[in-house]
Amino acid sequence: MRRSLLRALLPLVLVAADRGAGIRGLITDRPIVYVDPIELPLFEGGAIAGRMQVRLALQAADTDAALRLYLQRPEARSALLIALVDFDRAECGPLAPINAERMSGVLNRAIQAAGMIDVRQVLILEVTSAPI
Repeated sequence: MRRSLLRALLPLVLVAADRGAGIRGLITDRPIVYVDPIELPLFEGGAIAGRMQVRLALQAADTDAALRLYLQRPEARSALLIALVDFDRAECGPLAPINAERMSGVLNRAIQAAGMIDVRQVLILEVTSAPI
């Protein structure tokens, strides 16, 4: 009994430790693994004209999948970063609104193409852009 309870709670403890905060709503039927924030430059006319900041999370199918995703965070972040660089070049400008719906589709396709089968969905928690 103790071992199965520990196994069920371990991904949630790891996720909470990763956030540096309390569990705060992570006990759901779809465990969430947070990705380190990503900041990218925004280009206009061949020069850096702004920056975009994105906070993402990965929704897992279950607690076992969340544990595997927690261990694969660097690979997942790399796949998401590459997708965001391409999206940034094609879609974003320092003063233009960011199409979060389109970004969501790009990120979800990228994570699936990277072979992250435990990811049910990439969640966009926050996206901001500002001119420099």
